Amino acid sequence: MVKCIVPTTLNIDSFLVLQAVSYIRTLYAFTNETLAKYSYATSLQATLRYGILISLVQGLGLGFTYGLAICSCALQLWVGRFLVIHGKAHGGEIITALFAVILSGL
Repeated sequence: MVKCIVPTTLNIDSFLVLQAVSYIRTLYAFTNETLAKYSYATSLQATLRYGILISLVQGLGLGFTYGLAICSCALQLWVGRFLVIHGKAHGGEIITALFAVILSGL
């Protein structure tokens, strides 16, 4: 047997109250969202400064390491040029020595 619910004034009034409360909750959630975003962004400022500092140190360290490796290769090739000119070594030996020094650093 199917029961038919007749809308009464009490049912309609309670429905309107529930809708109003729901709208108020939604509005509060959207207005509070801006405050939450601002609070989260301000809490990340110290972490952001720390992250920038760490990135700077890492970049300088890696750049110094690569610069030192390139200067080492340049010095080996510069000295190797004199050895080749004076006939004390061949170009292949210089390149072999260069790769041996590079791979020994790994």
